[in-house]
Amino acid sequence: MSVDSPATRAQAALQAGRHAEALAAAREWIAAAPASPAAHRCAAQASVRLGDAARGASAFESAEALGGGAECAYNAGNAWRAAGDSARALAAWRRACRDAARLGPHAMALGRALAAAGDRDAAAAAWLARFAADPGAYDAIQAIVSSAAADRARAAMPMPVPDRGSHPAPRSFGFVICSIDEARFAAVSRSLGQRFGAIDHEIIRIPDAASLAEGYTRGLARTRADAVVFCHDDIDLLAPDAAARLAGHLTTHDVVGVAGSTRATGPAFSWTGHPTIHGWVTHRIDGAGDFEPSFLSLAHPAVRGIEVLDGVFIACRRDAAVATGFDAAIFDGFHGYDIDFSLRASLAGRSVAVACDLALVHHSKGRYDAAWQRYAERLRAKFAGRLDGPVGAAHFHVVRVPTAADVLLTHRRLAETLAAARVAGAASPP
Repeated sequence: MSVDSPATRAQAALQAGRHAEALAAAREWIAAAPASPAAHRCAAQASVRLGDAARGASAFESAEALGGGAECAYNAGNAWRAAGDSARALAAWRRACRDAARLGPHAMALGRALAAAGDRDAAAAAWLARFAADPGAYDAIQAIVSSAAADRARAAMPMPVPDRGSHPAPRSFGFVICSIDEARFAAVSRSLGQRFGAIDHEIIRIPDAASLAEGYTRGLARTRADAVVFCHDDIDLLAPDAAARLAGHLTTHDVVGVAGSTRATGPAFSWTGHPTIHGWVTHRIDGAGDFEPSFLSLAHPAVRGIEVLDGVFIACRRDAAVATGFDAAIFDGFHGYDIDFSLRASLAGRSVAVACDLALVHHSKGRYDAAWQRYAERLRAKFAGRLDGPVGAAHFHVVRVPTAADVLLTHRRLAETLAAARVAGAASPP
């Protein structure tokens, strides 16, 4: 390219802030090379900086039509917005969304513009594309989750129903709960009774467990149910069809939890961090205040190939529970039993999964104190060399909503948003 060519002069003037000179040179460049997207883009940039946003938007669209891609479409949308033409701005941003990954970090701004313009589904597509291009862009997932929560009133459809597998559906459920708290046990019994009232079920309380592993072992021996659930006494299941959903998951999988990881490298389910951890779980501390739905990933309604589960809720086909069992000798307290149980089930070839559609609420959070550390060392010793990996970054993507109904609406809207985002051209949810 000659140092005196229109292209060279246009780009130099634009860089120096001589916008009128840049526009004049860009027009010469266009006359000489009318099919050059760079020439039209330079004219667009100069026009916008001279205050002629509409002319700049048209020039960006000319560059886009000649192969300028998502960047030109995005800038055309911004220019149309500056010119006061919201319809053309939205149309341009939607075109940019089809190849938003090429925008790099600017895909976040594209998503915000689309959301502000009222198209939250396309916004989610832009954010998903950003995350697909950069697995470290967890702000993109947070943006999707926050948008779904803000837009939850639009939720229409229930969460997708899991496909049925080859196992027969459980005809009965046995819930084993170690609890010394009368009020907590009464509350969880009411919750489970509401969700499983239409199916044969029993709730077995162990009020004097020496450890969770010991208590669960006794409870397992007492029930003859087709499916056995080991869970904490401070949970709710909000999904009105939780029984049918859990039964469906257990036609495909042997062991099902609500939070876990596809890779076990440490003594906690979240140890490895992203992108291996999954689950949609809500916290509401002490049963008061706002609900805090958290999303470890966008995968739903179930994630297969799990190696380790959190112990807040573990459901098993009876044969899997009996064959795996709990190690009460080593895990003689209240930590480590869940990693041990789920990892042994996985290593034995059983299908372990995370269900994201039960809308479980946990009224407390785990503590990594000295007692936990003691059992972490026991886990490392039992699975020598397997649980000694470094701690990874774990992002929980939390939102706050006021009621249980809002939790369900947020889950539904997020599922709808992700489906629509795929249609809008984004990659599949990570």
